[in-house]
Amino acid sequence: MSVQFPTDRIAVVVGWFLFAVLLVKHQAFFHDDAYITLRYAQNLAETGQIQWNPGEWVEGYTSVMHVALVGLLIWFGLPAVVSSQILGLAAALALLEFTAIAARSVAPNPERKAARALAILGVAVSSPIAIWALGGLETVLVAAFLAGGLAALLRYLQETGLSSLAIASLAFSCAILTRLDASVFIAGAGIGLLIARWGSFGQKFRAALLIVGVPAAVAFVQTGIRLSIYGEFFPLTFYAKADLPISQKLSGGIPYVLQGFVDIPLLSFAVISALVLWMGRNISEQAKLLLTAISLQITYLIWAGGDHMPAARMLVPLIAPATILLLAVTSSLTRQFGTTVLGAAVALAFWFAIATPPLLRDDAAFVGGVVGRHINETWPAGLTIALNTAGSTPFFADNDHVFIDMLGLNDPYIAKRQNVPVIAPGQQWAGHTKGDGAYVLSRAPDRIIVGPAEGLDVSDAWFLSGAELRELSEFTDCYQMNVDSIAYLVEIAELGPPRPNPLKFTYYTRTCPK
Repeated sequence: MSVQFPTDRIAVVVGWFLFAVLLVKHQAFFHDDAYITLRYAQNLAETGQIQWNPGEWVEGYTSVMHVALVGLLIWFGLPAVVSSQILGLAAALALLEFTAIAARSVAPNPERKAARALAILGVAVSSPIAIWALGGLETVLVAAFLAGGLAALLRYLQETGLSSLAIASLAFSCAILTRLDASVFIAGAGIGLLIARWGSFGQKFRAALLIVGVPAAVAFVQTGIRLSIYGEFFPLTFYAKADLPISQKLSGGIPYVLQGFVDIPLLSFAVISALVLWMGRNISEQAKLLLTAISLQITYLIWAGGDHMPAARMLVPLIAPATILLLAVTSSLTRQFGTTVLGAAVALAFWFAIATPPLLRDDAAFVGGVVGRHINETWPAGLTIALNTAGSTPFFADNDHVFIDMLGLNDPYIAKRQNVPVIAPGQQWAGHTKGDGAYVLSRAPDRIIVGPAEGLDVSDAWFLSGAELRELSEFTDCYQMNVDSIAYLVEIAELGPPRPNPLKFTYYTRTCPK
């Protein structure tokens, strides 16, 4: 699908330029968790096995689609980080194109061309999209698939053609394979179809069944494969991050979403204005569908407990749908007033893009890379290493080491622990609550890095595994603290936040025989 209208095409091209400016601004950014995916993808490219530790079958990645596509690019000879960023950039360009197509379906009249252009530019200048296009995770890829499905679905509402419905089902199915929790948004779109006043109930039901049922079937097949390979219903990321008491999740999820409404003005303008119009019975059927899907996804994010990563990562897939919702809402207003409201939201998004300081490499990714290279160069091969920074350090350390992820993202025993005590300060961060000191010790690791990537004294442990280790006599008797000094190049230092150079690296070495 492509945009055939000159004003829309000009807006897309200008949007590409503005987006490129944001990419240059945030070019140093990359997140530590992305290195987890890259380790799986690199092993897939080199061995044909999607594994974190060779020989161990665990699903510590969130997105099988992302791992497979990045692994394919690595197999073709591209560096791992570059592969993930190329995929992110391609997804961002597709996202902008799908926004333009959806905008045409929501506001097709020639007199709405300025509003359509504003919507396209609003997505282009939303800095979280540029940041996560570079960040190495599947965030923008799932956003593109959802936007593509939404664009096809909105076109179906105009033309009622089965081809558009089939395209929507395909795009939504790809979104499911990219992130399973995209199913919440898709279910919301199906509900939105049913409650909208258009066509007969039978027509609506068949359409909803296709756009929800096909992705659901894909999800069930994926779950069956997951059970047969890993013995789990969900990825370990779900158990490690969302399998917690509801009160604990709400205490993180509510502030996260509220902050997202501040950071993404297009989202807050869209949801608030749509709710006001719905209460006044002056909302279009397209806006009802969009608001239902967006609201359901927001509710899920609150339930899931939010996220610890920057730039509203979990809300990025809602930026394009929210912008289209705002365009649909303003279509119910007078042309001048509607364009003014939309323009104000886009202006705020642009102001945030200007005001947001350049993001450097995530601290854990930066320090973990320095530590991982040091391990690769100075430690003997074949060690078992327990650590919390499961991304960059294992990725750069390599050298046939076996790693124990003490936060559980890549360890089913820790990820599925129940009745988790909260005794360490870092457990308040989303995704950092779980751990198990006794289990870590039972595996007799050769080295243990407590706390952050550079390690610290166990008496100051940040996370649960370290806090429990310091209470165990076997740890006290069998592990000795070591401190290395790691000097690193100035070119590497420029990629990350200010840190001491040389870096103080603290870790524990096992002294007892296994």
